[in-house]
Formats: sequence, C-alpha cells, structure tokens
Amino acid sequence: MTAVLAPAELSDAEIATRVAAGERDLFEILVRRHNQRMYRAARAVTRSDADAEDVLQQTWLNVFKNLGRFRGEASFATWATRIAVNEAIAVARKRPLVAEVAEIPSELTPEIQLDRAQLGALLERCLATIPQGNREVMVLRDVLEMDTAETAACLGLTEEAVRVRLHRGRAAVAAVLTATIADVYHFDGARCDRITAYVMRSVLELS
Repeated sequence: MTAVLAPAELSDAEIATRVAAGERDLFEILVRRHNQRMYRAARAVTRSDADAEDVLQQTWLNVFKNLGRFRGEASFATWATRIAVNEAIAVARKRPLVAEVAEIPSELTPEIQLDRAQLGALLERCLATIPQGNREVMVLRDVLEMDTAETAACLGLTEEAVRVRLHRGRAAVAAVLTATIADVYHFDGARCDRITAYVMRSVLELS
C-alpha cells in the first residue's frame, strides 16, 4: 500500500500541479518554502527593502497566475526565481541610483559607524559601475551563490554568457576597489590619533 504524503512532504512540482488544478490552499507551502531565497534575489537587485517586498508580492502573484505554464524543464525554485529577478530588474530600472547605508546597531561607536558607512558607500559605488546585465549575474552567482547552470536558467542566458558576464563584473568591481580602497582605509589624521590614544591609555593602565 502506497503511503499518502502530507502536503508539506510533497515536491515543489507536485504542489504546483495540484495548485494549478484548483487546490489553492497548497500555494502557501510554496510561498513559505521559497520566500527567503526569492526575497534575497529581489533585494540584491533592487537594493531596497521596500522595493524587494513589493517585488516579492508581485512575483508570487505572477507565479500563481502562470503555474499552468510550469513544465518542469528547470526546478520550480529556478523558474520562480527567474520571475523574481525579472520583476526586480524592471523595478530597479525605474529607480534612480541612490547610495544606501544599512542600519547600524546603536551600540557601535561613531567611529565604527563612520567606517561602515564609508565601506557601504564604496560597495555601492562599485555596484553602480557594473552594467545591469553583468550585475544581475554577479548577484545570482556571488550573493545568492547559485551555480552557473542555475544562473543561466534564471536569466535566460547560456552558461558561457554567464561566465563572461561574471568575469567582467568582478573585474569592474576589482578595478574600482583598487582605485578607491586607499580613501576608505586611510590611516592618518583622526583615525591614527584615536588608535594611538587608545593604545597609550591601555599601556599606561598596565604599568
């Protein structure tokens, strides 16, 4: 006798088929199962929490409406992530590039907050130098850690095109970092004074 699987034990493809056939309640399993991955994809492309949430909501609606088109050539996760990435790209292209600084815990010192803000601004400048197509590849490969085949499937590219774009994107980031890293990690003036004062206070307290 074949055991009957609980809904949560079903594969993505099985759930997708049943949802498309009318069992809408099962769609929640797919949403919960892949929400984090798809949010990360949307957030990495849009660089905005609010935009990423909007993208995620619209993506799931698009996924639901198009479940009948899911044929299983790629995994459900890859298919759905591709929809999320395309939606995020459309949103990102409508937004002006604005430097974004992540919220920093209040217990950090002002000096550390400044350092992190400078680093965040540097990374934002690096990403801004990458053409959109190359940036998408970097997001999927280096941020979401997808492999080449999955990235190609998500973006509708050949694997060779993914490798080429990833190489170009990484090279562009490396060039910007090389040119500007000294400005971020300078160690003179106030920073040097601060560290020196801390060291000397510590030394005197030991004696």
